[in-house]
Amino acid sequence: MSKLGYAVLLVAAAPVVFGQDALSHLVAESVPLRSSADIDWTQQKSALRDWIESRLPSNVAQLNADFSNLETRLNAELRQAGLAEPEDPNVGFGYVSRLKLTRPAEYPEALVVQAGVSAGCGNDESVYIYRFSQKRVRLLEAHGNGKWGSGIFETRFSGPDAAGSRVFYASWYNVQCGSSWNELDYRLFRFGPGQEQAAPLFSSTHSFNTDAEVHVKLSPSELLLEFTAGAMEGGFRRTYVLHYSIGSQGVERIDPVALQPQDFVHEWLMEPWEEMQSRSGSSDTLVKWHKFLHADLVLGDYEFVQPCINRPGVIQVGVDLRFIGDHEIPEPLSVYFLVKDKGNYSYEMSELSFKRQDGCPGETPPADYAEPPSLFKKK
Repeated sequence: MSKLGYAVLLVAAAPVVFGQDALSHLVAESVPLRSSADIDWTQQKSALRDWIESRLPSNVAQLNADFSNLETRLNAELRQAGLAEPEDPNVGFGYVSRLKLTRPAEYPEALVVQAGVSAGCGNDESVYIYRFSQKRVRLLEAHGNGKWGSGIFETRFSGPDAAGSRVFYASWYNVQCGSSWNELDYRLFRFGPGQEQAAPLFSSTHSFNTDAEVHVKLSPSELLLEFTAGAMEGGFRRTYVLHYSIGSQGVERIDPVALQPQDFVHEWLMEPWEEMQSRSGSSDTLVKWHKFLHADLVLGDYEFVQPCINRPGVIQVGVDLRFIGDHEIPEPLSVYFLVKDKGNYSYEMSELSFKRQDGCPGETPPADYAEPPSLFKKK
């Protein structure tokens, strides 16, 4: 065989050899974790990513030809190498728990890879996004922030805007062993029309309950999240709405922030003044009230939610506050809130007092939590 023939053979074999080396490296990083007391699976995740990339097609033509059974083949290789997570839920560490490949309809040139490793009571999962044209380019690598691991809750792309850019939404939940109360870690990234790296736009976290659905609406200019989490009254859940405008200057929270007046009162107490100032009247005393009552956790009981017959469009909400932050109030602190209903789930805080304000006779009971309101139609 000529020297040119040997060179061609070596070039053709190189991806296979590299793939085998990457698989051996993944095995070497995974197996010791199964008996280790000092768990750190960072290197295992890196080895898993490298192995995946050694097996992915290198251009769009190969992706189109191989995609239909690519995920199946990769998962079969993991099983054959003894890396696939067993069905035993108490498997612990040292396995590959998830490998999923999708081509989003909103971004045909992209491949989304979700890959995870076993992490005690769950899986620590990452998302990788590649764009394919004449060559393959990784545009995003994102991991959760949970100390004991983070499972991917949802990922989705928006369609393109007029310039061809897209927004990508990804969310994670914390790995834990027994509770339905968790934390949603959610983020936004912008993908340009070319091969440039994804740009982080926004990230935040919020408590949520995993027993109920998390609704998501996404476009190049808007993110709307709706889910349930703890209400002001302990042991109950209410609807939370996180609505954002996505612009060239950044991401801004917009209305609605609540779907009924009593929930708006709870939101107003918990969120920072920078976010509630635009949803408050012009009275100088409102910022003082907010500073006095604000905390990340506020618990209490609603006395009533009374429409004010002599103040059209205003609702009086009576609350007995019991906890402000970690401070338990020895005797319930009664506070009366006047909330202006501006229509279309937009509210404004107009007044607070330790005494009931005039013009709102009656004690209409608050809405119960049996059927929390929603912006999304039931399926």
